[in-house]
Amino acid sequence: MEIIDPERHYYPILRGSELTAAYKLFNRGNEPLIIYDVQASCGCIEVDFPTGSIGKDNFGFITVDYDSAKNIGYVEFYITILANTEKDVFTTIKFDLNVVTSPHYTQDYEEIYLERRKENLGGEVDGDLTQQGYYIDDTRTVR
Repeated sequence: MEIIDPERHYYPILRGSELTAAYKLFNRGNEPLIIYDVQASCGCIEVDFPTGSIGKDNFGFITVDYDSAKNIGYVEFYITILANTEKDVFTTIKFDLNVVTSPHYTQDYEEIYLERRKENLGGEVDGDLTQQGYYIDDTRTVR
């Protein structure tokens, strides 16, 4: 497996922005390449990878979506690829960048959360059934 530019340095982005990177993978082996799993070093990264096999001398893409809402300053991330490669089972790709704040005002985590929640008002009338919270039995209260 050959990865085009496995170590990348991106230009600074504003905090709260998203960065999408696509890594091109070539199958240089004699057998079809199967990617079993791709794991990111941070929960702020979503990874999309080919679920089918990549034939000999063909290529596929691993797409990485990074959300910078909870980072400030220099950040460095590793993505580990588990595949049926001839040499190593694990292959690592890396990217880094600086996350900078707006020169006018720096939001805290709660402000960013509330701002995103306003943007996603779907399910507000009946509520999102997956986010109903929990309850406890209170035997001391008579209803």
